Amino acid sequence: MGALRQSGLPVAETTYLALGGGLGSFVWVDYLRVCGTAVDDIAVVGYEPVPYGRFQRLCRHSQIFDEQRIRSDSGARPDNLWGWPGYAVQEMAGLLRQGKWGEAGRVAWQIFSETALADNYAPRAETVYRALEREMKRIGWRQMFHQGEICAIRQTDDGRYVAVYVPVGEGDGRAPHCFVAPYLHLALGHPAIQLAPESQAYRQNTGDCHLLVQAYEQHEHIYQQLARRGGLVILRGRGIVASRILQRLDEIRRATGRDIQVIHLLRHALTADTEYGRARRRMRHHWQWQPYNFPKAAFGGDLRQVLAETAPEARLELLAAWGGSTTSDRRDWRELVAQGRRQGWYRLVFGAVGCIRPNGRNRLILHLQEESPLPQESRLVADFMIDCTGLDDRLTVHPLLADLSGRYGLRQNSSGRLEVTPDFELKQLRNGEGQVFLAGTMAFGNVYAPVDSFMGLQYAAQRSVEALIRENAPGLRPLHGWESARQWWRWQRGVEP
Repeated sequence: MGALRQSGLPVAETTYLALGGGLGSFVWVDYLRVCGTAVDDIAVVGYEPVPYGRFQRLCRHSQIFDEQRIRSDSGARPDNLWGWPGYAVQEMAGLLRQGKWGEAGRVAWQIFSETALADNYAPRAETVYRALEREMKRIGWRQMFHQGEICAIRQTDDGRYVAVYVPVGEGDGRAPHCFVAPYLHLALGHPAIQLAPESQAYRQNTGDCHLLVQAYEQHEHIYQQLARRGGLVILRGRGIVASRILQRLDEIRRATGRDIQVIHLLRHALTADTEYGRARRRMRHHWQWQPYNFPKAAFGGDLRQVLAETAPEARLELLAAWGGSTTSDRRDWRELVAQGRRQGWYRLVFGAVGCIRPNGRNRLILHLQEESPLPQESRLVADFMIDCTGLDDRLTVHPLLADLSGRYGLRQNSSGRLEVTPDFELKQLRNGEGQVFLAGTMAFGNVYAPVDSFMGLQYAAQRSVEALIRENAPGLRPLHGWESARQWWRWQRGVEP
């Protein structure tokens, strides 16, 4: 600490420091506030001005707009640690107040009959954002938040940690600032978007980000051109983003009457449902359909316990059986795929991409290495390609965590992420009484499967705050019985914790 004070850098001290500033940080800070921590004892450092900023941007780029529904459960509310009332009850109450009895009845039927008789309920994105704004105001988020780019984390010689960041707000310049705290929470998200190797090679060779795009990038120009004159699009990936983009392409096709063709390029065919015990994930048209990214029992049921009790080296096999590239089991999406194949505007092609190159006429040429026993084209020509292979979550491409891991020799789990305890603590970073907790995608492969979901962020926050309470961390009180009911009532009325 002496050397830090002599450095001349601005140094601020706090008790609880959340690094990342996204939804993972927000949920942890919300728990701290509800459990009694004062605003002045918490600091948050992150790049986005609002905690849902990056999530909202990625949703919009992948064609999930604010009025549309996201892949999440009614009770997974990052603004409400009790989960009651859920989004479905809130939506139903709003419809009743507007006199829309029929729509309210449909929501009620859906939540009482999912998924046996109806599609699973999912909240609208705008509902999530509004609820988060309300809770931000209630807990004093903006007083705790410091906008900046985090550069490094180090242990201090007095049992604390220092985080160095560069402010990005107006008037702050580019001089590094420091926060020192005994308790850290890291929820840094995915380090980058992911492109298939062939797509990455094409971009490096041509510099073209117009004809070949990643689904999480801004690519509205594709839909505008298709609406004007039609065209052929190659789609890669079979997750929920690919489903929504396929739906958007069909909406434009129907609205404009243009000849829009879609080739869905898949590495291999799927031949059967995926089974684990009595559970089954259905396969139709070479898509795997599942309500959430993991079975619901992995969120809070028996599969959660199974994973927690499984040896660390064997967890990867379970996670692969339960998860993988799946899309939401929605009736309209299933019918869209089936109808598109019948009508011929949507085709499946199987094979590995050998190379991608421009054809000199503002189009793309893909050369395939055939891997299917079925007859396939070996050369595809398209107007655009949309790569829906997701986000990159490798530790090696996350500069901050890679630096921290190398500096302190942090262990990795079988999934290549950081190893944490059941309380989501990075045990190797213990510094006297100081503790560091990790949440989100970089904690994948440990005791909880859906770590990158709303429910997963809530679960990690609850476990870590309860661990702090057991360690008698300052300013925290247990949230049991009457105190929990009292705090819920304050949340319901929008009153500060």
